[in-house]
Amino acid sequence: MPIIQKNVENAKYDRIDKIYKMLLNSATGLTIKELSQELEVSTKTIQRDLYEVLSEFGAVKDGRIWKIDPKAASDNLDPNERIILGILDEMAKSAGKTFYSRAHTLLAQVSQQLEHPIFTGISSENLDDANIHLFETIEIAIKNKQKLCFRYGRGEFEVKPLKLVFFDGFWYLLAYDSKANDTFKKFHLKTIEQIQMLEQTFQTDAKLEEKLKKANSIWFELGDTFRVELLISKEVRKYFERKPLKGQAVVGQDNDGSLILELEIAHEMEIVPLIMYYIPHIKVLEPAWLAQRVKEKVAGYVAEL
Repeated sequence: MPIIQKNVENAKYDRIDKIYKMLLNSATGLTIKELSQELEVSTKTIQRDLYEVLSEFGAVKDGRIWKIDPKAASDNLDPNERIILGILDEMAKSAGKTFYSRAHTLLAQVSQQLEHPIFTGISSENLDDANIHLFETIEIAIKNKQKLCFRYGRGEFEVKPLKLVFFDGFWYLLAYDSKANDTFKKFHLKTIEQIQMLEQTFQTDAKLEEKLKKANSIWFELGDTFRVELLISKEVRKYFERKPLKGQAVVGQDNDGSLILELEIAHEMEIVPLIMYYIPHIKVLEPAWLAQRVKEKVAGYVAEL
């Protein structure tokens, strides 16, 4: 396709997207003339966009006024898309009333079919307006690769923000600590205070992305990893098959129905809490030192009963 033609098509799609957003955000709707003046194109162009494209995405005419009808827009969704929206809406409830009210409003603009038979038992800390503002600031800094400074506990930090992550119901900022030779650190989002974006920028590499693909908890590290081999009894193997651990591989199966799993981790606490949860239906085969550490923890607990 010629470059000129591609540029023309891109401009067209950008314009249609702007029209949609303008109508969606307008409380009373807009006329073709108002849209034409705002976007500096002819009324015929706006009319063509509305009738030929946006009418299929919820744009409706009321006299001279055009609006977006959310119900009409949702009719374009197939059943699977409606289910996904329903799941997202239900998951948002676990983040608190403030976060949910915003998320629900946004989702409702896409679909009015949010009365759904879906329930998610996800446990998440509540997020209020201040936390959402933190999200916005950090997100911008990550995209622009700008440094941040903030108070955290009793300390003051200057960091290179890398990722916002969600583990076990809590939100964290992953960052390099500039004052500590770019040491990799994790900060609980809601504990961050007095955040400011700095003018200094930075560069990153791809190793964090690769590590995150194998991270099973916030305990993961960027350093060297070690191999863990676990024996999973037949009583609980279905849970590891339904929801595999990040990086898990099945390396064996016994005649009694038990599985042998292998994975790479960088910190013992990535796996120890899970092992403790599934005892006595799980056993550490390798490394020996980790098996011994688990035995000591169990023995110490039993001794205090």
